[in-house]
Amino acid sequence: MKMQGKVALVIGGSSGLGRASAEACAEEGATIVIGDINQSRSEEVLDGIRARGGKGAFIHTDAMNEELVKAAVAYCVSEYGSLDILVNSAGAPTTPDDAGWHFQIDMYLKGPYYACRAALPVMEKQGGGSIINIGSLSSVTGSLAGKIEGTGYPAAKHAIMGITKTLAIANGKHNIRINTVCPGYIKTELTRPLYEKEDGGARLINETLKVPMRRWGEPHEIGKAVAFLASDDASFITGQSLIVDGGFMAR
Repeated sequence: MKMQGKVALVIGGSSGLGRASAEACAEEGATIVIGDINQSRSEEVLDGIRARGGKGAFIHTDAMNEELVKAAVAYCVSEYGSLDILVNSAGAPTTPDDAGWHFQIDMYLKGPYYACRAALPVMEKQGGGSIINIGSLSSVTGSLAGKIEGTGYPAAKHAIMGITKTLAIANGKHNIRINTVCPGYIKTELTRPLYEKEDGGARLINETLKVPMRRWGEPHEIGKAVAFLASDDASFITGQSLIVDGGFMAR
């Protein structure tokens, strides 16, 4: 119970990597606040957390709406007295066109910016905290965008590393740590079309990508990495990108 007494706001916690992060932090004793647009799925996650002895709440939050993000941070403080951990994990499928480009920038760059902007003064006032941004392999390498309209996602994910490093430098003196987890190919709703093929996505993993561990990653493996960075076990780690990819980037 390394996070006993701590409050974690997980934006995008109703599914995928956000859900796994919420569950992993709850297992370590944190009170979980899920900020999401999907209340029913969020309550399902919270029901599971409560069934295992944890506690938490839902607050309607659109990661791309700064006022709603501010309200989620304020809710944590008013309801539970603090905000110790922030996880930025919101995501959604988009189209590879101009509208999709702007959506990706709004979702994957502006969203975490809004959340960090709201959370940092709270964490500074209370004497510390931990922020974990969910990045991507596209945070540390280029991607096959195909055409310029497809560059929104890698542009945003690269920028998240810039935000992470810059804020880590600026806020280290306040005992606030900011890190990024960069997942590889993980089984989530967004990657379902890839791993639900007839071969279970094996050809992509083993022949095209040549992932050394020769399998897909599971959401809980990202959640555990997030929980580690959120905990005091990572007390001297800040401004870093933790790549969790089965060895893919080792090539």
